Amino acid sequence: MKFSVNQEKLFTCLQSLIGVVPTKSTFPVLNNILIEANNNKLKLSATDLEIAAVTQIEAQTASNGSITVPAKQFFEIIKQLPPLNVDFEVTGNKVTIKCDRSRFNIIGLPKEDFPKIPEISKEKSVKLGSGILQNIIKKTLFAVSTDSSRPDLCGVFLQMSGDKLKVVTTDAHRLAMLETMIPPISQNSELLLSPKGLNIVNRMLPGSDTEITLRFDDSYSQFSFEDTQVYARHIEGPYRDYEKAIPKTNKKTLTVNVDLLTAAVRRVAILSDTFTHQIRLSLKADSIELSSQTVDIGEARETIAAVFKGEDMEIGYNASYLLDIIKNVDSEEMICSLNTSLSAALINPAKQAEDYSLMYLLMPIRLPE
Repeated sequence: MKFSVNQEKLFTCLQSLIGVVPTKSTFPVLNNILIEANNNKLKLSATDLEIAAVTQIEAQTASNGSITVPAKQFFEIIKQLPPLNVDFEVTGNKVTIKCDRSRFNIIGLPKEDFPKIPEISKEKSVKLGSGILQNIIKKTLFAVSTDSSRPDLCGVFLQMSGDKLKVVTTDAHRLAMLETMIPPISQNSELLLSPKGLNIVNRMLPGSDTEITLRFDDSYSQFSFEDTQVYARHIEGPYRDYEKAIPKTNKKTLTVNVDLLTAAVRRVAILSDTFTHQIRLSLKADSIELSSQTVDIGEARETIAAVFKGEDMEIGYNASYLLDIIKNVDSEEMICSLNTSLSAALINPAKQAEDYSLMYLLMPIRLPE
């Protein structure tokens, strides 16, 4: 195999693919990137057996072939080269890389050792704009659980029905839900995807106006755009019945400026408990008093304007969880509906976006007596 490729184009591809390669693996070939040269095209693939990514760029091929190379070292070599053409020649399992006055020899493994990229059977598909996918990632992934003992909560739940897509994430302390319109789908479908797979797709997108085709079967989803495909193995379900967690009887409402609340929470949280991050919200008709306390260190207190409809109440929240939610509310004001100091709150933007709607749920922390 012999080919030449532009350093900048190759490095851009590797920047995305390197995120797929596992940091540790008992299978040495998974630490490699598969390179295939064929008819002036260079195809590069990476996988960790759960996620796989394949992308293609232009190259000048003198002879076709394939080889896998150590991803980390290959990435660092290409990163450090000048923005010129890079020449490759493969003899057996030895890869020679030349650029300007630099020369490298690295040892590869044959393509036959590399895992096969999944094939999507019983194909179903839907078109998504990259902007919607980016909003899904930004607005919901923070609520995914990291507790491996609850694998379903470690996933992103996609529910497609007719012309609607609902995306749900939760770690049992908070829940994020985004709804948007999609081209009508012939069969209602549910997918449970890993956050890593969606982040890889986002990293590989060429721009914010790219059309993505999502194809899926019972085991895998494939995200296709331009010359790139990302495959994600589904997490085994079923997903928790999140609808049961959404309160239906919250009659008290709090309306507050998002920037005002964000700044106040950040200040008061400085003196919150380092383990629970608990802050206290005292809600009155025209204000919120936020307070926190850490034994042997001190306390903080701040009052901001708000509109609260309901009997005065106090409620405690993890400040970090609350900030994660309110910083994703793209509206000047947010509306929080509540019931009691021990029940879940629903948080919505006062004005929803044009192409999607958001709802967040946050569980309180029991206040000390």
